[in-house]
Amino acid sequence: MNKKILLDSNILVYALEESNPYHQKAEALILNPNLDFFVTTKNISEYFAVCSKLNIPFDKTWAFYGSLCQNAGILFPNQTSLGIFDGLLKKYQPRGNRVYDMEIVSVALANGIPEIRTVNVKDFSGVTEISVASL
Repeated sequence: MNKKILLDSNILVYALEESNPYHQKAEALILNPNLDFFVTTKNISEYFAVCSKLNIPFDKTWAFYGSLCQNAGILFPNQTSLGIFDGLLKKYQPRGNRVYDMEIVSVALANGIPEIRTVNVKDFSGVTEISVASL
């Protein structure tokens, strides 16, 4: 059985952008046959937002998204994740963009995903409910 991981939004952008120093590692992670990877709808919206800020051509961004939809599990918020999100908000009282990270964690946990891979490990620092690993 393959290990299940959730990819943070930055992994998606780095896998797309060949000029990024993290590109090779991100691409290798996504192509690893021993992993089943997942993303949340929040990751997808963040991916599109960041790609647009970086002026990555929309056609390139869209093509990668299409491949992602075919090869990754797409996770959606639901009643279970909302309950987990409520608990994370109360426990950690996140501020700013960290609120979005708590939503990503809640959706992963609701779907039995035990680990998040990211370049920005600090975004999830102190969160004990899920394993966070660097790219």
